[in-house]
Amino acid sequence: RHIVPLLDLVNADGNGKVHETYLEALDSDPSQKVAVTRASRAVNPGEQVFENYAQPNYVLFTHHGFILEDNPDDCALLEGLFVHRNDPGAADVHRLRSLLRSTTPTFCIRAEESVLQLGHFLRAKYALPTNGMDGEVRQHMSNVLTERIARLTETLDIIASDDSTMARHQFMRRIVQRDLMHFQYALHHFVQGPQNDTTKG
Repeated sequence: RHIVPLLDLVNADGNGKVHETYLEALDSDPSQKVAVTRASRAVNPGEQVFENYAQPNYVLFTHHGFILEDNPDDCALLEGLFVHRNDPGAADVHRLRSLLRSTTPTFCIRAEESVLQLGHFLRAKYALPTNGMDGEVRQHMSNVLTERIARLTETLDIIASDDSTMARHQFMRRIVQRDLMHFQYALHHFVQGPQNDTTKG
């Protein structure tokens, strides 16, 4: 991560083309390079300029210290899962390595694709068939998501019990509520919902 003078003064939103910054040589001195970000559309004099980072709120919060209220790239970070040496899938190391890039992955839970990736990891972890969304892998997925939902619900209850009006408490409440929404949606629409395609995997 780096700070770009002036450019980092620009506010962010989730609309428009994703911003890109390039290093370009100066016309006056090609040995010197500057960071350049060009507007993706015509900008009128006096009009406010925004950047689209195209990042979920947990990344924006961690690296930039803010979140977007309506973030089309938002998702809930799911981490802390791993393949334990006693897991059924750990017995066949070659199969495990062929199926997974990492035995301690992170997931950005939002759309169906992210839920299918979680299912793929759990199939490898528990040595389940490598395709399809059968009842056993669904149960493991349901367990993972339900546990996260319970944890976030408890966190919201703790925050709600504190009647503080401090901005940081309200800010944290919004973050937790958004993560909870993503996990609940994934559980009800992609794991338990009737529209699951059992041939995917």
